[in-house]
Amino acid sequence: MPFPQSPAALAPRRRAATALALASVVATLIAGLPAAAPATATAATGLPSYHPSRLSHLGDARQVVVVTAPSWSSGRGTLRAYQQRAGGSWDRVLDADQVWLGANGLVAAGDRRQSTLTTPAGTFGLGPAFGTGVDPGTRLPYEAVDRRDWWPYDPRDPATYNVWQQRRSAASDWRTSWAEDLSSFGRQYHHAVVVGFNLPHGVHWAGGERVADRPADTRRGGGIFLHVQARALAERPTAGCVAMPTARMVALLGWLDPASRPVVVIGPRSSIDRM
Repeated sequence: MPFPQSPAALAPRRRAATALALASVVATLIAGLPAAAPATATAATGLPSYHPSRLSHLGDARQVVVVTAPSWSSGRGTLRAYQQRAGGSWDRVLDADQVWLGANGLVAAGDRRQSTLTTPAGTFGLGPAFGTGVDPGTRLPYEAVDRRDWWPYDPRDPATYNVWQQRRSAASDWRTSWAEDLSSFGRQYHHAVVVGFNLPHGVHWAGGERVADRPADTRRGGGIFLHVQARALAERPTAGCVAMPTARMVALLGWLDPASRPVVVIGPRSSIDRM
């Protein structure tokens, strides 16, 4: 979510005809993207703590976006991206780039609370994608948002908490004052990818809106995205998202591959290998 704004929500999205498809993680490799130089080695291990071979919770992911911060309280971080080869080794395919984090730094995902302006630390899936701009050519499920698109995070309506809505129906219980009008965020949401933090499960259509059988935790907030930074210069921290230059956002959209089960790992550099 951009800063400032109300506590946000996170959820998969699709138009009515394709509603459940947006829960999948997707994307595509950039054609002709040159491999970056190997990560700088450390004397003790030969590899830095943020290298994928040292991360603890990757599962079967073969694409990893790593966001490190100098400390838990940092509002800025560094983003790198890695691709695993068939033999198991890792190549860094996107060199280090500075990004903005929550205004109040990082917090362990399980401890994160709504309205705290913190970025959750941990390992999360990626996708779907959306934007106020047209699809830049990603394989992610991509929705160009308009005035019908809302992201509710109203704690008094758990069934729609963090569930992307195409419109607000007469039967909706969530309040617009507790929801993001996605089309109103212009540059920040020109392109964005959903981070799989505090997502609901069993989302389906009922009564003209999308609801969850197993709602998200209404204490923890959501709306955690990778998105474009608000301005090219004089940027500022976010309300919990990871914001980056437009060129880096487009590069990520062109690189992420659903077959590689991409994840993002976020944390302070001192403990990123435990995230």
